[in-house]
Amino acid sequence: MKVNIDFLVSGCSTQCVHCYVNGGPGPFMQTDDALACIEKLDQISALLPEEASFTLDHEPMNHPEIAKILHAASHTKHIINYHHGMTAGVGFTARCDKEAVVKSYLENGYNEFGITLHGVSAHHDEIVNRKGAFDKTINAARFFSRQGCRVQISLMMNRFFAEDAGRISCLIDDIGAEDIYFAVPIFTPHSNMMRFEPYRATLETFESIYRYLPGWNQNPEEVMERARRNSVGGVGENVQYMDLRRLWKEKQDVLYLTLHQDCTIYVGNSGAETQALGDLRKLNPKFVAEIIQKLPGNYDYSAYYDIENVPDAERVWRALKAIPQDLVYGDFASALYRAFAELAVPTKLLSKA
Repeated sequence: MKVNIDFLVSGCSTQCVHCYVNGGPGPFMQTDDALACIEKLDQISALLPEEASFTLDHEPMNHPEIAKILHAASHTKHIINYHHGMTAGVGFTARCDKEAVVKSYLENGYNEFGITLHGVSAHHDEIVNRKGAFDKTINAARFFSRQGCRVQISLMMNRFFAEDAGRISCLIDDIGAEDIYFAVPIFTPHSNMMRFEPYRATLETFESIYRYLPGWNQNPEEVMERARRNSVGGVGENVQYMDLRRLWKEKQDVLYLTLHQDCTIYVGNSGAETQALGDLRKLNPKFVAEIIQKLPGNYDYSAYYDIENVPDAERVWRALKAIPQDLVYGDFASALYRAFAELAVPTKLLSKA
């Protein structure tokens, strides 16, 4: 089973309404602690039978000594540092050493940087809960491009795209992004997910941007098919015939853990932790490796529900019918989780992590 650790090295500059990793301003992990945790993770990985990796997350570019952390992360022997490269740009553009930060990434083998767009100007700022964030995000992308880096753009689909699509296309051309990801916020067992519902795209929103999709490196027919299939109505057509408890019991082959800034390591995704294992700095690597090998996978968010509390398909179908049928949830499972929220199905999440 593959293992990935969400390594929260610093806080985030924004508080997106759909954030499933509890973003927002937070403490830095002390540099010495970060280096010690990287070394400990490398020791643990050496004891695991399959691949293990970690991701420096939240906003690593906000950390004042990110260069030291990057060097350690890229020189491990047994564990892989998976670099997602995304930034809100807010903390980065405020730095006086931007060139040095980019240089440290490049020297350690990371040449891809990305931004996420939720629309343009005020619309983007509204969803990320930070005035002026849009301008800083765009400025960061332009800076990366001038430094010769590969720039990626993640388009986070929402209702604003119906009126912002034309300007988004112009921005993509202006920045010269080499990779474009088209993302639809899923629905997961986090209390803050409900805040995104007023912004969620509908099938009508998707239809309004159809002509722009080729310019965003997307296949229009495939996008529309996924949207229809993962709309509430599309899921409702199939869920009444499914054995949900059997589906939820299917084995998963990826395990997610989270390492917080205070060095506590948890089982579960950031924002969806189910068990605290303790202070990583003080834990014995063999002890942690043994625990990890006994844990079930939790790649799918069904792992965060008690199986016996999962409602039968008929109840879920009724709950889905009470939700606007054209809302699009990104994947089949997340539309089910939205129905679970309507039914107040309990989860196994820690009340405070």
